[in-house]
Amino acid sequence: MIIAWNVSLHDNDTYMLGETFRPENPGPYYHWRFGKDGVPHPATCPTCGRKTNPNYINPDFRLKRRKWDAGVTYDGYTIVSERFKALCEDRHWSGISFTPLPAEPGFFVLTLTELLHFDAARRGTRFENWCPTCKAYFSVVGATPVFLKDVQEPILEGFYRSDLEFASGHEQHPLMIVGNETAQVLKAAKLSKLDFLAIKA
Repeated sequence: MIIAWNVSLHDNDTYMLGETFRPENPGPYYHWRFGKDGVPHPATCPTCGRKTNPNYINPDFRLKRRKWDAGVTYDGYTIVSERFKALCEDRHWSGISFTPLPAEPGFFVLTLTELLHFDAARRGTRFENWCPTCKAYFSVVGATPVFLKDVQEPILEGFYRSDLEFASGHEQHPLMIVGNETAQVLKAAKLSKLDFLAIKA
């Protein structure tokens, strides 16, 4: 039985956090980080490079894929078009908010606000390299197939995010999960660059 859908997005070949530099004394987690003049980015952990301020928006961020209705940056931000936003608002779907991009009129950072708990034990998800500074794992590996806790009946409408964020360092981001009816409407709208993976009980 399909209880929901995981919406998978394509990388849009951009970084929200900005340019990168190579530090003189890289930490044990990675060989580069975001920043300027040797100073780590204020929205990331200075030790491991994970995003620690998910609300940070680069005022100078520019897209490379303006024909896409949805995409994800290499540092884990979901960017959507005015067309995507209008469809969501027309349907009054819950669990989402939109932040306009100052340098890209008509595009928005999509934030998911409603949580679903991911069953990491059932999936066999790996948690690697605990960071003592930001108190989180640098790498969380193993997101698909998606297993959810405490969801036995189909979710019909709305957007949700997994409580876990997957990938390594600055790349970490939650899974986007939608209800069955919401998925059908999104598919019918033929929004570009959205893939749908069934989540089963």
